[in-house]
Amino acid sequence: MNNNANSDDKNDTLGRLKTYANDIATAAKILADHLQDCGVGSSSSSSVFSTPQLAVPRDAPYEVHRARCNLLNTINRLQTLLAEPADFIQQLASQTQLLACLRWLGEFQVLACVPLNDSVPAKDVADLTGVPETQLRRIVRMTATAGFLHEPEPGYIAHTALSAPFVTQLCYLDAAMFLAETAAPAALQMAAATKLLHNEQAAGGDTTAYSLAFNTSQTFQAACEQRPKLQRQWPAFLRCAGDVDDSVPELLGRLDWLSLGSACIVDVCADSTSAATALAELFPALHFVVQLGAPVVHGSANGGAAGGGGGGGTGVGMTPPSLSEAGRPNSLSRARITVQKRAAGSPQTVRDAAVYMVRVAAPSCSPPLLLAYVAAELRAHLAVLRANPAATLVLAPRPLPDPGSVDPSVEAAACLRDLAKMQLLAGGRDVDVAELVDLVGGVRDGGGGLVVVNRLHARNSATVALGVKYRAGGDGQAGLKPAVL
Repeated sequence: MNNNANSDDKNDTLGRLKTYANDIATAAKILADHLQDCGVGSSSSSSVFSTPQLAVPRDAPYEVHRARCNLLNTINRLQTLLAEPADFIQQLASQTQLLACLRWLGEFQVLACVPLNDSVPAKDVADLTGVPETQLRRIVRMTATAGFLHEPEPGYIAHTALSAPFVTQLCYLDAAMFLAETAAPAALQMAAATKLLHNEQAAGGDTTAYSLAFNTSQTFQAACEQRPKLQRQWPAFLRCAGDVDDSVPELLGRLDWLSLGSACIVDVCADSTSAATALAELFPALHFVVQLGAPVVHGSANGGAAGGGGGGGTGVGMTPPSLSEAGRPNSLSRARITVQKRAAGSPQTVRDAAVYMVRVAAPSCSPPLLLAYVAAELRAHLAVLRANPAATLVLAPRPLPDPGSVDPSVEAAACLRDLAKMQLLAGGRDVDVAELVDLVGGVRDGGGGLVVVNRLHARNSATVALGVKYRAGGDGQAGLKPAVL
């Protein structure tokens, strides 16, 4: 019986290997065809970098970005299938050394000393930055294994398509330095923090892995408020870790907006017009009201990472820039977007909208405070939804997804963010869907209350869309219909 089971497991594994191989070939062909249609990677589209890299243009069609994501996701699955313990350790060691090298390069400002479009003698860079030339070359040899900097000829250093953005877009360097200087040291104290957790909880303490790593009683939130460098680095890290709602326009874009005709959509407590602009580009009949205002005014480092649609995420699970970068509206879409100021939790003054979008995301905010904000918004919209039963309020949380419910890269990024919040923030975690469903069900008046009528999610995003309506005598969960887009 055991032999049969082992045989079945082997056949299943071989089947996966063949499936992944076929999927990689298919996805690579789709990506190559799309890139060829866009003129990317052809001989006419020359690059200033001597190292090859297929960089998908940020304004490329959605299908191109999706094909790239599918290819990388399948490669990740194949690597997981084939990895052995020694491979796993080697990968960990490699990533550790790469992180150390990035910190070294950032500490001595080496990247800015390398021309973007030419090579430079390593000795010149070493003299300019005051570091030993031999050490500089050893570090570049390591980073070059990951495509970051390279030696076009012995004794010379040049940028690659991967390393150059760390000079031209400093948010990437900020994210790397935060990972090396703050996130990684805190992560390595997670075991020590766990040992203290039981006694701390009994005594009402709030020791975190962060406080142990830096031997401080100051919370991470307080440090962010006082240190401008952390105010830059923390949001930059979160954007690179995919902790932005750039996926909201794509997810909401799959709803049946065409059936609404020329309806009005309200983006509640947004921090930019990007989500509304993306949807306006996709659906030219809709009108939008963007109500600007920080969702959570306490415990959000630099505000910029706390809500709305700011920032462009990176990584395999990113939302295509064709949607997320629509924050530069053309004149036609701009004419259909009205911007207002509105304080969180204040009565909703737009009473005739078809949809009210409420983001549920605040990286540095504790779950109780975030739930209090959502409860206030639900109460603020209760009368509006009661007066207009056809209207829908869409809650868009980004919970930790169920295992296997999203693409591997999306799940990995979500777990990364989840652990980072646990290590840096006292009680740090994402609000889960069950908590929100219970919260919705508790918002009632004498004639009925709010109910969650459907739940939508896509495999390429951790964001979930919960549709909320007013129902007479509703119990908060009537008619809940999950759907995968």
